[in-house]
This record gives sequence, structure tokens and C-alpha cells, in this order.
Amino acid sequence: MTWGEMVESRLLAEYRDRRVPVQRLRPAIVQLREEFGRYPLAHARPLLDVAGRELVRIVQERVELESPLQLVVVRNGQVVLADAAERFYSAAGYSDDVVARLTPDVRTPDVTMNPRTAFGRPSVRGVRTESLAEDFRAGTTRAELADLYDLSPSEVDAAIRFELIAGSERSA
Repeated sequence: MTWGEMVESRLLAEYRDRRVPVQRLRPAIVQLREEFGRYPLAHARPLLDVAGRELVRIVQERVELESPLQLVVVRNGQVVLADAAERFYSAAGYSDDVVARLTPDVRTPDVTMNPRTAFGRPSVRGVRTESLAEDFRAGTTRAELADLYDLSPSEVDAAIRFELIAGSERSA
């Protein structure tokens, strides 16, 4: 999976989590690709700049995108991000108009994904959460992990919590 696909799937997860069939969003994404390039949802311009939001609104209307699937909405006469897109935006860090970092779960803000760190896998300051959780399960204490990886105990806790959350969601 490419980083662009990862970013777009993170945004689409905001809709899937609310039981909205994202396949219906496909026609809009196809048209947005024509306007913004291969991974339009991984770029800031369609969502953050006024002209980009207006274009997204026009595309949504053109493909008759249902309200629960819309990326932008009109509120008080202004085109703004829909709630799901706003949640995604708050979890994304942009560099040069492209998502450079993601927070995969808002409940663990210390955990991030970055294609240049830990091969894009969830990590805390470059240390993979999977490794920390595995070491913890093997009997290494939080304090030992914090010392070994030069992390704070709360960062170790965040990594372990993230893996617990991710594991429970995978098995559900």
C-alpha cells in the first residue's frame, strides 16, 4: 500500500466508522483525481483552501453525492469541512500541501504514522508501537521500556494502549 492510499483510507475510515457505504463516494473520488491528481484526499488543497473546497462541493453536486458522504458542506453560507473530514484534518500533519504524518487514533495522540519513520507503521517518536507492546507482553516493564527507548512512561503507555485498541478492533 502506498502512503497516498494509506492517507486516503484513513479519511475513508471516518465514514466507514459511521456505517456509511463508502463505495458511493467512488464517483466523486474519480472526478477529484482528474482535478487534483492521483491521491486527491492526501493533499491539503482540496480540503483546506477555499477554491479547493468549492471545487469539491461542485464535484459532490455533479455526482449527486449523498449528504452523509460529503467531504465539504455549506454552513452559514460558507463551504466548510464535513464533520468526518474535519476529524481527519485534525489527525493529519501537512508538509508542502501533502499529508506527511497521521495520528491513526485520536485516543492515542502520541502515536503517529509517517512514511519516513518506522516504514510508516504506527510509532512513538520513531519506535514502533508493535515492538513496544511485544516487549511489554514479554515481561519488560514500562520503566525499562521508557529507559531503553528514551521515551517517557506516558509515551510507552500510549503505544501499548494503541496496540490494545488496534488489536481489539481487528478481532471485532
